[in-house]
Formats: sequence, C-alpha cells, structure tokens
Amino acid sequence: MPKGKIVVIDDDSKALSVAKRLLEAAGYEVITSESPLRMPQLVQRERPNLVLLDLEMPALSGEHVLDFTTLFDFLREVPIVIHSAKDEESLKSIVERSPAVGYIRKTNNGLAFVSQVERFIADSQRQV
Repeated sequence: MPKGKIVVIDDDSKALSVAKRLLEAAGYEVITSESPLRMPQLVQRERPNLVLLDLEMPALSGEHVLDFTTLFDFLREVPIVIHSAKDEESLKSIVERSPAVGYIRKTNNGLAFVSQVERFIADSQRQV
C-alpha cells in the first residue's frame, strides 16, 4: 500500500522521470504531467496528498497556475509545493504571495528531495 499520492507537474520530462522514480522508491504513488493545464483535472480525479509544481513552464507558468487554484475548492484542499530551480529569495517571495505551502529547490540530492516532500506531507496531515 502506498504511503500517499503525489501529483508532479513539470514540463521537463527528465525532471518528471527523476521525481517519479525517487518518490516511488520511497513508497509513494506518483502521477505526472507535463501540462500545468491538467492540474485541476488530476487533482480532482486523483485526490493527492500533495502537488509538486514547477514554475517555469512555457504554456502556463506555475505562478499563473497558483493564481487560479483559489478558484476551485478542491484545489485549495491539497497542499501545493513549488519545485523549482529559482533562487531562494524568489521562491520565498512567491510562496509569501501565493497559496503554495512552501518550496523545494531542484537539486541532485535525491535523499534531501524525498525528505522534504515527506516533511510537507507530514505537516499537511497534522493540520487536518
């Protein structure tokens, strides 16, 4: 039985593949999409414990996706964590003015990535 379900949205297929592999190895069910436009549909259908959202995508930026999450009740019920290579100051600023619960900087450290995801999931479960 999976530890939880995570939706990962990123236009980079390599980043999706790495995130999926790491999170599945840690015991999570992972649903991925290269299209930020699919996020509402995926969240409504899959009811994940967490959404990891890249910011720099060509069709629709992650920041714009965060803007429209306030329009749907079911999107407000799921913690959204920014997953980006942007610098710390930019990420902190975006989190402060958005519905995102936090951020994880993209890194080559898979252990740190999984650990941070698990912390966000644990934090969201404590708030329920």
